[in-house]
Amino acid sequence: MALYFIADLHLSSQTPEITAGFSNFSKSLIPGDKLYILGDLFDYYVGINIHDEAQNELKKIVLFLKEQQVSVYFIHGNRDFLLSKKDAQYFGFELLKDIHVLTAYEKKIVLAHGDEICPEKFNYQFFRWFSRIKCLQVIFNTVTTKEQKVKIALQMREQSKLKFEKRNFKKVKISLPKALALLYKHKAQILIHGHTHSFSETKINGIAIYDTGNWQTETFSYISLSDTNGIELHSEKI
Repeated sequence: MALYFIADLHLSSQTPEITAGFSNFSKSLIPGDKLYILGDLFDYYVGINIHDEAQNELKKIVLFLKEQQVSVYFIHGNRDFLLSKKDAQYFGFELLKDIHVLTAYEKKIVLAHGDEICPEKFNYQFFRWFSRIKCLQVIFNTVTTKEQKVKIALQMREQSKLKFEKRNFKKVKISLPKALALLYKHKAQILIHGHTHSFSETKINGIAIYDTGNWQTETFSYISLSDTNGIELHSEKI
């Protein structure tokens, strides 16, 4: 049995190659394995859409994994924080808290998407907190149409691209002090996160921080943990 950690697939009907790659990856998992998806599974998510090819394929993939006795868990990202517990049940995976702590093979591990430990300005962190208040999400879903939700999501995605351009296309890195504080808070030795798309391993004084990297049309990366091989970083072609 092994644990697998992935993030930032950004599935959409415009990137069928990534969806197909995820499907092929799922076939490599065996009964008893566990798959943790650490956010930004979708390019954007504003609700279940039975006409969305990526959503339909995802549901088939998760159903296949469940039939293979592989447990699938999901943590919100900044692109899919509107995914509810009911939505998670629809797709077939279990929704976890934004910060999830687990113990496996005598290792205490903190899982997070990663945007909460980035050196973002106050306005982003406030929006992140504000947008995850459940009652406000209910109000938002009630007063906006599907078309309005999609328009807002696309605008936010475009703003993210503009910010990336203003940084001269440099990826945001996590705040090391924030990451260490999170580990100390939970008395853990390992942090695994996504969000920054920087497939990497950082070790400091017995503490290890892993970035899952992201999925692209030609390559993808993931992290595995097993009793036999410990933690391993993998980068493969789709």
